Amino acid sequence: MKKLILLTGMLLMMTVKSVFASPVAPKIEPSERMAASEITETFNKPATSGSVPNLEPIKRMSSSEIRETINQPTTYIFEGVKGRELTLSLWAGQLTAELYSPNGENMGVIEKTDNQWIGQLPESGIYRVRVTPKGETSSFVLGRDFNAKWTYRPDRPIPIAFREKEATIKLKMSGYQIQPLTVPGKQGQTIMVTASNKNLDLAIQSPSGELLDQGAGQTFAQLPESGIYRVIVVANKPIKPSITVSVR
Repeated sequence: MKKLILLTGMLLMMTVKSVFASPVAPKIEPSERMAASEITETFNKPATSGSVPNLEPIKRMSSSEIRETINQPTTYIFEGVKGRELTLSLWAGQLTAELYSPNGENMGVIEKTDNQWIGQLPESGIYRVRVTPKGETSSFVLGRDFNAKWTYRPDRPIPIAFREKEATIKLKMSGYQIQPLTVPGKQGQTIMVTASNKNLDLAIQSPSGELLDQGAGQTFAQLPESGIYRVIVVANKPIKPSITVSVR
């Protein structure tokens, strides 16, 4: 009798264990397994996205004149009114400037060989001037005027006598006129330009077309190469200035 009771108790304990036992984990084939290193790599791998394009700068042409140095194509925008006459003038820099109307029409290209664009605006809206340097970088001066017509006078040599280091030249300029003066220089020398009237804009341009410096009434620059330099004199009203140029 005792043996029967003991046997019955053992059977009951085995039944209880089978009821509350954890389910057996399914068998995973080797091909379905993922190594711990693969899991770590998956979580640590940065999300990839398409390459971001290099957007060209867009700046507002808030003043009538821009003096900047750029190393990539740059667009300048301004508001124009239909029927108004516009003059865009490029008087320094190695670059091209393209004018676009509000509807995207290319209205013309300005280069050093063709220093300005003059015409009536065909519509009202935002106009764009896309400036592209011809080298890695370029300094430039771009003027915008809705009334004036700038005129460019022929290059005029500065009469520095033999063994002399400076000379003074008298000019008679009308309004909105640009007078380039030429002077030979050697690498390492310094050109100093001084006007008798501080209302004149002055600039120094290298033989390769780089704008070295500009200022009102005075400018100077150390020469990066040997050759013929241009001193650019800009007058926005009739004036009779004296320009002194020294090369040392």
